Amino acid sequence: MDIVATWWLVGTGLGLAALALVGDWARKRSPLAWHAHLPWNAAIFVGLATALFGVVHLLTLLRAGGA
Repeated sequence: MDIVATWWLVGTGLGLAALALVGDWARKRSPLAWHAHLPWNAAIFVGLATALFGVVHLLTLLRAGGA
């Protein structure tokens, strides 16, 4: 995976985490709406895990001189 794909991975993970945070806020605001039944906590976890994996991979690429 090159550095451009790694930046996309970090951005996608952070975007998913931000979207899931907004969804979790909306779930708390109206608990009987359709979006209250979606797994927002799992989406936050997946987004942050993806971003963390991307950051670690980015640091590995920069350390190896791949940039």
